[in-house]
Amino acid sequence: MSDIFPPTPLPRDEITELVATVTQCGFAERLLAYVCRAADIANFGTFYVADMNRPEPVLSIWAGEMSGYWFNRNAQKILANMALMQSILDRIEAARGGGLMIERWRPAPDDQISPIYVRDGMIERVTVSSYSERVGFQSFFLRSEKSGWFTDTEMERLQQVLPLAHELIGLRHRIAGATAFARAASGRVTDLRLRNAGAFGALTAREAEVCDLALQGKSVAGSALDLGVSENTVRTLRRRAYGKLGVSSATQIATLILNAMG
Repeated sequence: MSDIFPPTPLPRDEITELVATVTQCGFAERLLAYVCRAADIANFGTFYVADMNRPEPVLSIWAGEMSGYWFNRNAQKILANMALMQSILDRIEAARGGGLMIERWRPAPDDQISPIYVRDGMIERVTVSSYSERVGFQSFFLRSEKSGWFTDTEMERLQQVLPLAHELIGLRHRIAGATAFARAASGRVTDLRLRNAGAFGALTAREAEVCDLALQGKSVAGSALDLGVSENTVRTLRRRAYGKLGVSSATQIATLILNAMG
């Protein structure tokens, strides 16, 4: 005996719709729209650390009024400054144990990051940091000068929605990470270069090839053999490619692919 029940429509409230898009293009924009229901946010992004034992933060997802070019340029400046990068890692480290650390912060006039905030018209931020199983995340939500300071009511609302938003960002990385590596292993960087996708569009054909080989786990010697060039040439191509992408490892390249998936 079996019971057959009439078809039931899938739930499609705001949250379930957001969860359904976690691996799709446009997820970052949808997430920002969800958070903006609680308070006006101009820009948001996430620094991802694949292994806190060997921390190499990378900007992995972003959305807002700022262009991708400026998001990545700002991230490169921040991560090139040891004090600013360490502040990211310290906040993530403070969340060790599986909890979330939510912080509201305003840069002082003499803070090293202040010139970026002034140029972009941002006045304060809220960060959400987490650390679990050696993986760290710090999401940041930036408030523009035109919106004024966060009110107490807005902060209360943000504390209600940001934990879910941050968890969905982590879920996107966990689900899409393996896909990013798989696509990279089959020429994904080369494909992104041809599509002129973000920073990948600045790579030369050879630079994209050495990135693809690095993501396949090929050594410098192995890459040189595959490409028919010297090992020094491979090192030079890697150095140029990594510099253009603002990364220092193959893991970081795969993370960048997350934001270009589609």
